[in-house]
Amino acid sequence: MKFKLFAFVILYFALTSCQQIMDNHWERQELANYDSPYKGNWIGSYTGQETGTFVLDINKSGNVFGLRNNADNLGGKVYEGGVLMNLHSPTSNFHIDGNLETNSGTWKMGSLSGTWTIVKQ
Repeated sequence: MKFKLFAFVILYFALTSCQQIMDNHWERQELANYDSPYKGNWIGSYTGQETGTFVLDINKSGNVFGLRNNADNLGGKVYEGGVLMNLHSPTSNFHIDGNLETNSGTWKMGSLSGTWTIVKQ
């Protein structure tokens, strides 16, 4: 009886582990095949207590790399529906929040803040 219980427990954990391995495999496949609808180059401007420009390059995976005023690096991710959340520069603490569907949002840097607009090239 103990052997049957032990064998059942081992079999249960083996099958559960195999299912997790398969789930992880298919999840990685989905990510590899994902093609962000927002990929490409975008050019934006921001106004408010400070003004300037920024460019964003969005890759196939939805990762965002950018440059503000030709000097300040930006990094982040675009999410479902075009949401840009906490796109920021680690050096200047410049943060962008908004949406690529509406081509607009808000920015902040310390006590400074304002709005931005963007267009895809």
